Amino acid sequence: MAQETVAAPEPPGTPPAAEADPPAEAQPSGQAERRLAELRLLRDMAVAAADTGEPEEIFQILCGGLPGLMAADFALVGLPQLDAPREWCAAQEPSREAVARLVELLERARQEVRTIVAGRADGAELAGARAVPPPFGAATAIAVPLAGDATGGALLVGWHGERKVDAEAVRLAEIVAEQAGAAFRNAARYQALRQTAERRERFFSAMSHDLRTPITAIMGYSELLQDGIMGDLQPHQQDMVERICTVSGHLAQLVNDVLDIAKLDAGRMEFHREPVRLGDLVDEAVVAVQPQANSKSLEIRLEIDDQGDAVVDVDTGRVRQILVNLLSNAVKFTDAGAVTLQAGAEGARRWFRVLDTGPGIPPGSEAAVFEEFLQIAQGSKAKREPGSGLGLAISRRLARAMGGELTAANGDDGGAVFTLHLPEH
Repeated sequence: MAQETVAAPEPPGTPPAAEADPPAEAQPSGQAERRLAELRLLRDMAVAAADTGEPEEIFQILCGGLPGLMAADFALVGLPQLDAPREWCAAQEPSREAVARLVELLERARQEVRTIVAGRADGAELAGARAVPPPFGAATAIAVPLAGDATGGALLVGWHGERKVDAEAVRLAEIVAEQAGAAFRNAARYQALRQTAERRERFFSAMSHDLRTPITAIMGYSELLQDGIMGDLQPHQQDMVERICTVSGHLAQLVNDVLDIAKLDAGRMEFHREPVRLGDLVDEAVVAVQPQANSKSLEIRLEIDDQGDAVVDVDTGRVRQILVNLLSNAVKFTDAGAVTLQAGAEGARRWFRVLDTGPGIPPGSEAAVFEEFLQIAQGSKAKREPGSGLGLAISRRLARAMGGELTAANGDDGGAVFTLHLPEH
């Protein structure tokens, strides 16, 4: 980083400051202790800044650390991308005249992308420095850019009155500016991502509401027609109404899935744990999928042994949603044979396992099956099954959000195996 020294002239009649060197034998020990203290302060500031995404909090971390690190009297940060581009941190701000010129110094460092030192400095101590007319003499300051181009901000560290600035002070200021610049850039990215997520959630919420209303009406009127409310239907009419109900149901599920994805992305999915019998969860999930299995003449087998009476503390609705997704997915990709639902325990954790006799998962795609809007299958099943490709993705994200896990593998005898590990009690 280029450096420039703005030399402040000595006041007339002011004798040079006496600088006593410490004893030679004490110098190395004192320097080591000082460096260790600096490293600790720099580490603490970096860790604290990394734990927040708020620019104001990052600035307060700088305010709290600079007095101890550099004995600074004041600090100034210029961030063009923020609503409040300049923030002062000082127990006592410099004079009005000095403030105006310090702001100019800060802006100059940002535009020229170079470190500028305003104060008494030995040009031989600061590599690449050159003397220019001083902008002010009421304060001493070091201005350092926060980024490698003029679009970033700048940091200014200063002291009331005049003092000598050495290479060590410039080094510390540049290290702090480098860390602060990274923290401010991460905060800006975080703010942008959060705003994007909020806009996305609002959009999906509005979209799901606007779509649910007509879908509900279509499904309601279709069911009334099926029940004969408008008179008996001819066989071909009954078949068409059933198709309308089926397609409407798929569309309603897609809307619900998209809304779940939006909530998970925004971190606003709520979970409500309650005690429930494991057998009840299994029964409710099987009942929801049984018509789909019957239409393909598939058997749903249960292997839960004595686990049925076990009580688990989970979000009943979300665990049931995951089980229904796993069973429905297994039935979808199985043409003959059976789908098996097992239950067991490993220590304090309960698990469910869904096995099918379908084509299984292509080797190396065990993780890819959980990607959004993606369906993966082997053989003739590839790319011909209806669905949004969101069921497994939502299931894994729900499992992890609750403190559990969902994994996929191929069975020893073929077919896919999905295992849901419930969160610990």
